[in-house]
Amino acid sequence: MANELILIVDDEAGMRQYLKKLLEDNNYQTQEAADGQKAIDLISAKAPDLVLADLKMPKVDGLKLLSLIKKGYPDLAVIIMTAYGSMESAISAMKLGAYDYINKPFDMDEILISIDKALEKKRLEAENIALHKQLEQTYTFEDIISQNQQMKKIFELVKKIADTKSTILIQGETGTGKELIARAIHNLSSRCKKPFIPVDCGALTETLLESELFGHIKGAFTGATSDKQGLFEIAEGGSVFLDEIGKVSLNIQAKLLRVLQDNQIKRVGEASSRKVDIRLISASNEDLQDLVQKGSFREDLFYRLNVVLLSLPPLRERKEDIPLLVSHFIEKYRALEKKSLTGISQDALNILMKYNWPGNVRELENLIHRAVVMEADAIIMPKDLPSSLKLSDSAEERHAQKRSFNFKKARKQAIEAFEKRFLIEALKLHDGNISRTAKEIGLDRRNFQRKCKEFKIKPQDYRD
Repeated sequence: MANELILIVDDEAGMRQYLKKLLEDNNYQTQEAADGQKAIDLISAKAPDLVLADLKMPKVDGLKLLSLIKKGYPDLAVIIMTAYGSMESAISAMKLGAYDYINKPFDMDEILISIDKALEKKRLEAENIALHKQLEQTYTFEDIISQNQQMKKIFELVKKIADTKSTILIQGETGTGKELIARAIHNLSSRCKKPFIPVDCGALTETLLESELFGHIKGAFTGATSDKQGLFEIAEGGSVFLDEIGKVSLNIQAKLLRVLQDNQIKRVGEASSRKVDIRLISASNEDLQDLVQKGSFREDLFYRLNVVLLSLPPLRERKEDIPLLVSHFIEKYRALEKKSLTGISQDALNILMKYNWPGNVRELENLIHRAVVMEADAIIMPKDLPSSLKLSDSAEERHAQKRSFNFKKARKQAIEAFEKRFLIEALKLHDGNISRTAKEIGLDRRNFQRKCKEFKIKPQDYRD
């Protein structure tokens, strides 16, 4: 995530300069400290998002610094580095609350991946805290705009099942509005005054997901310094929405089955069970029956989840909704951004109607938001849309194409269009994770980010 502040603590100036360049090349802000005492002074003045600290330093070493940080700033993520690695020092660091322990010399990607994971975990914890403070919001079908007959049938079904005790499975491609449907179900039910907690199962490791859902007790694992409630307990009386349920491990699937069968959970490391009262709504962009056939999803859990199935159509199958959605998003973002843009031209709308929308409603919303922010005219014109969408058949455009059309230009445009679609699809497969996506497609992280910037791709938009 761009612009997060990382404090580099190392008594070697050369190492500080190397890390500073590496991090700033990857869009992080940095601070430097040559020893632990200077680091404490900097943290007291302005707490960074993460501390990257050497183990061996004069005066205040890495472990002492880690201990001081955890006493004063328990939520601050710390990664310890050392050229004198040992199992004992690694265990000590993790017991004191370090997020990770990395041996020098380290691989550039290794430390960037560790930083990414630490910051992602920190963001998740902040979101969970915010759940307690979240103001009550009303979600009605006004947030899910459609005149499509299939969607109308789904709305009617939602009204019928909202106040029942049945579990609900929502299937649909990324960006089709699965969470909005889940929120509508919750808010139409008698549980509406209690929490609605969404969980992106695909964004978390198995260990972290288990701890987040079920909680843990003090000492259950390294770093578990106190008891922690899981989201099932936090949601007591309300609803839990498990998005991308198909990515959950078989181990956690077995524990989810117990929740559905017995309304009981066990915190990680705890022997006894706890009763919970929650309504479970799950979603997947994969066909869970296919996963059952492949052996990666439990059949008994599938039938427990699939009491009521809601299948959301992709936007390409409900294109009659595009004008309604465009109008809604223009009104939404012109108010948010305080812009004077009032509508869209027919030529621009025709372009949107012809596009296939692989990112569905979310992709359309992001496009309109961008157009409102840029606001070149009082209304959105074809020139305000990305070049990959411009498929207009207007005589003027055809004439302009004839005048400028040549082999080199056509090849360049085709390659750019392919690269953009390839990067977007790769990000979707890896839930918007920059490091994982770059590694899988064979680009270094810096080049991957440069390509995203070139094509105006925001990785965070592809986290379902």
